[in-house]
Parts: sequence; C-alpha cells; structure tokens
Amino acid sequence: LGRSAPDLASRERFVYDAAANLVNPEGDSHHGQIRDNRLRTWQDQRYDYDPWGNMVVRKRGAHLEQHFEYDCENRLTRARTYRDGNLLSEGRYHYDSLGRRVAKAVEHDGTTKSTKFLWQGLRLLQERRTNGDSLYLYEPDSYAPLARVDREGDEERTYYFHTDQIGTP
Repeated sequence: LGRSAPDLASRERFVYDAAANLVNPEGDSHHGQIRDNRLRTWQDQRYDYDPWGNMVVRKRGAHLEQHFEYDCENRLTRARTYRDGNLLSEGRYHYDSLGRRVAKAVEHDGTTKSTKFLWQGLRLLQERRTNGDSLYLYEPDSYAPLARVDREGDEERTYYFHTDQIGTP
C-alpha cells in the first residue's frame, strides 16, 4: 500500500505483518517492535501515547512535532504542529452530546479557517466553510455514501464514493 506524489520526498510505502500491524518497509524490525499494540517508531517518526491509547505526540525527523489533546470520551479536541519549537498550526474540534463532530477551527499563518458539520441523524449531511460547502449524498434509507458535491463560488465538483458490498467506502 502506498501514496504516490510528484516529488520523491512525499512518497510513502506501507507494509503490514501477519497481524495487520504496520511495520517498517525497509525491514529494520528492531525499530518497529509493536509492544502493547502501540506503534512507537516508524521510519523517521516517533509516537507517544496516553494511558488510554490515544496518540499524544508524533515527532517527524528532528524538527517537526505534533501534539494532540482529547476529552474524557477520547475525542480529539486540539491538535498543534510545531517546527523547531515554533507553533505552525493549531486545530480545535467540538462535538455535540451524541459525539458527532460539529465544528473545527484551524489556525495557520495567522488565518483561521472554520468548518461547521451538519448532521441528519448519524449521517454527515454537509460541511460549511467560509470558502464553500460540501454536501453528502447517501443511498435511500441507508448509511452508504454515494457522492460528495463540493461548491466554491460558482464552481461545483462531484466526487463519487466507491464502496464494498456492505457500503463501506
């Protein structure tokens, strides 16, 4: 499994062991030991977890760090990215009483971008952003997604979901 990108530095390759654990594709197994089913290192990345198994710190290389905070229901509430100790971006996430994410705000380079999430029962119906909206369409009387329609200004784009036999994208 992998992700292609135009430049070689952005390409990733994922390899899994027989228990479906992510392992180092270079075969350097002594750095990729999976103790307590929590990945500690992978390539140039290092991970730390809280006692509940939530990833709280992700370090990439010598300069990039991400810190994550969770509420008492183990839902992500805040994510911060640092480069060389300087804050690059911060995201805050809010949930309703049913545990559905209803808002996020991401601050980057002094600009805050906000997204509101609208729900129809337990189905995500729409994302509203300052620069556009996304509308989600589902099979009738089901949770199987069919398409997402993105609108920015006068431009609309439709993306279709490809699902397996039980409707999972």
